[in-house]
Amino acid sequence: MSKQRTDLAGYILAGGRGKRMGGRQKLYLQYQGKYLSLWTMEILRSLENFYISVAEIPEETVGSAGWITDFYEEAGPLGGILSGLLLCPQEALFVMPCDTFGLDEEMAEMMLREYERSGRPVFYRTEKGPEPFPGIYTKAMIPVMERQRTAGNYRMKSLFETEEAKEYTFLDGTKQLKKLVNLNTEQEYRRLQRRNDGRENSDSE
Repeated sequence: MSKQRTDLAGYILAGGRGKRMGGRQKLYLQYQGKYLSLWTMEILRSLENFYISVAEIPEETVGSAGWITDFYEEAGPLGGILSGLLLCPQEALFVMPCDTFGLDEEMAEMMLREYERSGRPVFYRTEKGPEPFPGIYTKAMIPVMERQRTAGNYRMKSLFETEEAKEYTFLDGTKQLKKLVNLNTEQEYRRLQRRNDGRENSDSE
């Protein structure tokens, strides 16, 4: 395993309250009887360490992942990632939200290999512009993230509008990002479960 990959940890964002999920804790959403976070960890199994960003440490563990308490909770995902970059010993974090499903080995390996090659932050972009997830965030991003947080700008895509973004690597995500499913509501979660049951073409409830 390369030095770059051992200096990179998997990082799952789970600090949201899940209001549109009827209060359901998103960290424990499942697909085929397994937490979505465990699916992500399995895809990223070439990494030695995993962390989960939470507002409060829950009682139930998720695999071998350690907990990172988000001390910038008001800043949303930006605060969760910044907390991880400040607290984790690794130089970089491969970040995925706990309520996003569909990361596969091809998508992950393209990013990991590019990070091994360049050591830079790595993201996917489409014709609509860069996307923050999945993303490889490095400690070199701490100053710009701190600057954005203190200015009260918690919008993730603003990171790509800075001068520092010229040092990031953007891969073509036209094909890759179509694989992802964002589970923001109960309806979207039920749709994923229907896919599990072989009923993905039925939207009726």
